[in-house]
Parts: sequence; C-alpha cells; structure tokens
Amino acid sequence: MIYQLIFRNIQWYQFLVNMFITLLGRALDMLSTRYVTKELKLETNIIAKRIGWKGMILMQIPIIILGSLDFYLSFFIFWWSLFLFANNIEGSWHIKEVGEEQYQKEIKDRLKKSKKWKIVFSELSSVIKFTIAGIFIIIFLFVYYDLLAVLLIALALIIQGIFGTISSIIYLFNLKKNKSKQK
Repeated sequence: MIYQLIFRNIQWYQFLVNMFITLLGRALDMLSTRYVTKELKLETNIIAKRIGWKGMILMQIPIIILGSLDFYLSFFIFWWSLFLFANNIEGSWHIKEVGEEQYQKEIKDRLKKSKKWKIVFSELSSVIKFTIAGIFIIIFLFVYYDLLAVLLIALALIIQGIFGTISSIIYLFNLKKNKSKQK
C-alpha cells in the first residue's frame, strides 16, 4: 500500500497532495468536535477526552505524516474523518442551543430511565448504515465482481443521504413553525 516509499518514481508533489487530503479530513473532524464540545464533555473518544485539545492536536501530526506517504491511505483517512465530521455536527443545533453541560445532563437523565436494550438498539444505526453497506460493497466488488450491485448500494446511500437530510430539515422546521403558532 505504501508504494510511494518503495517506488521512487513518484513525484514530490504527490506527498503534498496526500498531506493536503489528510489534513483536510483531520481538520474537519477536529473543527467539528471543537464546534460541538469545546470543553470535551460530549467527546466519546476516551483517549481524546483524557489527553485534551493539545494532545489531540499533537496526535494529528503522525496521522498527517502517515497520510502523506500514500494516496490511498490519505483517501481512507479523509473519508473516515468526513464520517466523524458528519457524526459530530448531526443534531449539533440542539447542543449549541442548550449548551454542553445542559445537553449532557438531559442525556444522563434520560439514560437513567431507559432500559439498556433500548439504548443498544437505538445506537445500532451506524452499523446498519455503514458497516453492512461496506461489507456488501466489498463482497460484490471483490468476490462477485458485480459493479452494478456496488452502484446500486452507492445510489441507495446517495438517495438516503439526500432524502434523509431533506426530510429531517422539513420535520424540524415544521416543528419550529408549529411551536411558534402555539405561542
């Protein structure tokens, strides 16, 4: 995978392109984390929470160096970071309105009242959305060599991304409009 180190005929600027791709992905994740949880009260990564902002920034240096060594590795880091970015900003409007501490308190209060199986069941969405889709893409691509199946999975992801976002925004705006009518 790290063919750029083995094959010396790679142009020097490819390392810069790889570094930029990696840096962009990591910046998106870090900035979205900062946007949502400046105090890291809502950070789910135990290591990141423990080492704080300075430690997290320092941890990016080896990741960026590794990403600069290979295009596919930088591509992987970028996409994973993009998913982390999207996860961070999902529902962040609520956190920004009530604040980190109040949001965390609300979650704690609800968790005390909820059954464990309900918590686990409701948090399986990432496995369903990403893991299962990724597994089937790998199977159809490398086992069956079926590009049509991969295309259809990709189209389903695209359509769900677009319509899921639009329907959520419409739902929230309708709730906002209905609440203002009630006042």
